[in-house]
Amino acid sequence: MTLLRDDDVARALDPTLLRGLPPCHPWSALLEIGDRRIGVRVRDAALAVTEGDDVNASWDFSFAVTAEEWEQFCALPPPRGMTSAQALVATGGAHRVRGSREVWARAAPAVDRIVDALRARAVAPRPRRADPRPPRPGPSPIEGRYLHVEVEGDLQRIHVESAGSGVPLLCLHTAGADSRQFRYLLEDPDLTAHFRVVAFDMPWHGRSDPPADWRSRRYALTTRTYAATILAVADALELDEPVLLGCSMGGAIALYLASTCGERWRAVCALEGGLGNPGRFVEWTNRADVDHSGFLTSWVGGLIAPGSPTGPREQTLWGYAQSGPGVYQGDTYFYSRDLPEHAADLGPAGCPLYVFSGEYDYSATTEMSRAAAEQLGGELVVMPGRGHFPMSEDPEGFADHLRPVLDRILAGEPARTSFSA
Repeated sequence: MTLLRDDDVARALDPTLLRGLPPCHPWSALLEIGDRRIGVRVRDAALAVTEGDDVNASWDFSFAVTAEEWEQFCALPPPRGMTSAQALVATGGAHRVRGSREVWARAAPAVDRIVDALRARAVAPRPRRADPRPPRPGPSPIEGRYLHVEVEGDLQRIHVESAGSGVPLLCLHTAGADSRQFRYLLEDPDLTAHFRVVAFDMPWHGRSDPPADWRSRRYALTTRTYAATILAVADALELDEPVLLGCSMGGAIALYLASTCGERWRAVCALEGGLGNPGRFVEWTNRADVDHSGFLTSWVGGLIAPGSPTGPREQTLWGYAQSGPGVYQGDTYFYSRDLPEHAADLGPAGCPLYVFSGEYDYSATTEMSRAAAEQLGGELVVMPGRGHFPMSEDPEGFADHLRPVLDRILAGEPARTSFSA
């Protein structure tokens, strides 16, 4: 086992480790890492650490990592699902958390930091790719405006961003996020020289409006409404044979649209595309006793590849910290509950289909993406070392995979249905 020495624990868990997190009610936890038992107590974001457990000790919850899991967690690079404490919960099962799960959910961002700090003392720092070159000072080429469009009898006020000219490339953001995830595509001069890149915020998201009675409603996105919104936006913007590119829930609905109305698209690129995952709908993303913004950054943080650049990684998480209450859970209702009811009936895509899969994605795993590509007759594009948000967490790494596909789409080449390993 990658050992944790006594001085490692003391040095790693500095009292100021949790600085920046909001004050909270005092809580305590027992971390069981292999045969080590580490007690932590937190009051007003100040951390106190003890070793072992006295007969009188008590804890709000415990968090267990086996010796084998710890070895994988400390590996360079680690395997999928071994990137954060939250990733361990999402992929290894809820059994590792015992005691008050409500307190654990409130403490999840702190648990992530604590476990990361212990790993950082045990092994060398994980290498990260360099941040993208910063843009030049001055105005961005991105233009934003509002679009008023009727969807299923309701008038929606939707915020749209665009840049470039050429073949329309319509981009769909992930659950609980908004079109800022596509800023790097929108500001990529090589891309916008050939494509008119368009990204919009779904209703309830980003700068698009929710309904006027949002405070008395519980948002739950359905496949029908999602598809109708995308088609209404494409029609209102008069996009001529656009390429449709969506990520996560956007990749899932892109698969649906490739199958049900493929004739409308020049091609479809489903990033992290799968046909649903029941495990992504969790109560902790919409509860009055849990800060949803803090929990969400922890819940999705493990999906980011360990080698992704620091700046884009943190900006991706900031977008999740700004999500409206209940919006992420309403989006995962579509992905986890509603879409799977339609998935089995989906036939072959009516246009060239490319399904992109990041190695570190455990929400839409490569196995799930492969199954979707096989069912719909698409081409699987495996992205080693990439995560769940490729266009925002690692834009330059993602471009290495996207550009060859877009070149083929421009050339009118068909997608290949022989699958990558």
